[in-house]
Amino acid sequence: MGTTIVLDEIDRKILDVLQVEGRITNLELAEQIGLSSAPCMRRVRTLEEAGVIRSYVALVDPAKIGLGFDVIVEVRLKQQTRESFERFEKKVTGLPEVVECCMIAGDWDYSLRVVSSDLARYQSFILDRLMQRDTDIASYRTTIILRKVKSTTKIDPSLF
Repeated sequence: MGTTIVLDEIDRKILDVLQVEGRITNLELAEQIGLSSAPCMRRVRTLEEAGVIRSYVALVDPAKIGLGFDVIVEVRLKQQTRESFERFEKKVTGLPEVVECCMIAGDWDYSLRVVSSDLARYQSFILDRLMQRDTDIASYRTTIILRKVKSTTKIDPSLF
C-alpha cells in the first residue's frame, strides 16, 4: 500500500469531473470547479504526479466489439507459495482475454474477469491457454455474467 494523499474539496471536484470526462480541456474544468485556469492545471499535475490520477483512457464496451461473453473465473492453485503466485500472475498478465485479475482471500486464490466472443471461444481459452500442461492451477470455477447491474470505474467523491 502506498501513501494516502489528503484531498481537499477542490481536489475532489477535479477528480469527480475528470472521472466522467477525461478529455475535458483545462479551461472547461476550471470553469466547472470554480477555479482559474493556472491553479487548476497545477492541481491536476499535482494529482497526476502523486499517482492519484494514474492515466486517461477510453473505456471500450466489449459487447460492441464482439466480446459480449463475460465471465468470472475463480482459481485455486495447487500450492499457496510465493513462487506459485508469481508464476500464475506472470501467466495471466500475458493473456489478453483476462481483463482483471485479483488475488482474493477465502476458498479461492484468484478471481479473474475474462471476456470472449462466445462459449466455444471461452472453452478454448480455458483448455488451450489457462489450463496448459505444467500449470499451477488445481481447480477453477466459472460464473457466467448474465447482466451487469452496475459497472463503473468512477469512485464517488463522498468516499474520499
